[in-house]
Amino acid sequence: MLRLGIAGIGVIAGDYIGLIAGGRVQGLELTALCSRNEEHIQAVSERYGLQVAAFTDYGEMLSSGAVDAVLICTPHGQHPSMARQALEAGLHVLVEKPVGIFADEVEELLDVLHSRSGLICGVLYNRRASQAYRYVHDLVQGGALGELVRATWIITDLYRTDAYYASGSWRGTWQGEGGGLLMTQASHQLDLMQWVCGMPTSVLARCSTVERDIRVENEAELFLTYPNGAHGHFLASAHECPGTNLLEVCMTRGRVSIRNDSEVEVLQMEEDERVFARTCPSSFGKVPGTAKTLTFDDSDNKVQQAATIENFARAVRSETDIQCSLEEGLRSLQIIHGAYLSHWLERTVPLPPPEDLFRSHLAQLS
Repeated sequence: MLRLGIAGIGVIAGDYIGLIAGGRVQGLELTALCSRNEEHIQAVSERYGLQVAAFTDYGEMLSSGAVDAVLICTPHGQHPSMARQALEAGLHVLVEKPVGIFADEVEELLDVLHSRSGLICGVLYNRRASQAYRYVHDLVQGGALGELVRATWIITDLYRTDAYYASGSWRGTWQGEGGGLLMTQASHQLDLMQWVCGMPTSVLARCSTVERDIRVENEAELFLTYPNGAHGHFLASAHECPGTNLLEVCMTRGRVSIRNDSEVEVLQMEEDERVFARTCPSSFGKVPGTAKTLTFDDSDNKVQQAATIENFARAVRSETDIQCSLEEGLRSLQIIHGAYLSHWLERTVPLPPPEDLFRSHLAQLS
């Protein structure tokens, strides 16, 4: 049984604690909590009837012998340094998304991980646990639909009110979160897009702040280019209501769509479009194919969070691969950085982007 300690006892940590205490995560036990605010520890312990070790000093929890692994739920900028401390203490690590604010800090963390044989470090991108996205990932990456032609995601149902940004002084600020919509809500979808379609080679982006008294963006449009010349489009909003959630991946042998994280439509063609276009005698012929629709019932966020934490425990026991590795978490962060740089510089930016240029521009924002 993996003994888990959680660092940072805020809203999201409370969700995870509730899942573990409710028996919805197998293979681990919660043995320690760490927060600078003792009242947070006391409140959550009373709420769930926990008998755990309590720490106000993170280093003391790491060296206490009470935990085998830590789940880090602190503000974004603290993730890399706290993960590094845990790895250096010989503990496994699961980090809340995003993996950090600065990519070079994550790269240094990767070096530490590679020097610590046998340790697992994952990123809590829980949407990867979705059966719908796992099905589409395997379909696309397995080559059943040919090569990528286009990927488009309209994710405009990430609605947030003024009360959301007022819930923490660090929210809605560049220095507190390292970004806005792309770094927070939409980072899940950007991560899924690179998991399903692969890492793009460049990005052209426009970011906007609409109808909210915040510093960061709550609307973004990304134009992505992939190694084979395929194009991607990513349109995200946290101010549009009602919104849309639709991913469409067009390939040379078909198309797959996911609506609302649960409804999957697969159109599979009998022949590669490139071959058909050269051999079809008709000017307006279309490749014949078949269609099927599948519906998955695990789109609930809590279901996916529980599955992701359980995957971490299983990965530590070498029973499976980690759902989102540190390397893949870094790639998602690099896409976000590239989008911000593209907006600031008003030009296309290569991926991964130059980190020193990102740092210098971010330092000028508040």
